[in-house]
Amino acid sequence: MAIDYGSRRIGIAVSDSGILATPHSVVPNEGDVIATLADLARQLDADTIVVGVPRRQFRDRGEAKFHDFAERLRQRTCKEVVLWDESLTTVDAAERLRSGGRKRRQADRDIDMAAAAVILQSYLDEQRRRS
Repeated sequence: MAIDYGSRRIGIAVSDSGILATPHSVVPNEGDVIATLADLARQLDADTIVVGVPRRQFRDRGEAKFHDFAERLRQRTCKEVVLWDESLTTVDAAERLRSGGRKRRQADRDIDMAAAAVILQSYLDEQRRRS
């Protein structure tokens, strides 16, 4: 399972084969979002949760926000939580959606889960390269 963490919305992507990432859903970032994501991870029987982090965030004050989010998710789910570079995934996802014939309004609605799929696909590809 992959997460494209945003201040208003959180995109979710999944892979049941470990080969291909698929957009799944968008969760509003409100209330006890950690509990919501933990429940979703259990429902999906996720082994690993990949959290996208912009590369620049690894080097500045924003890094703590992602580490804290990942740690709270790890504690709630008892799953492996991996921080993964998400640089330009939203741009890539938007281009893919529009090139697939989606109108801007439709693409904007689905961008978060599409970005999560780009993050997850990058992670899965790297895991296969390492094997």
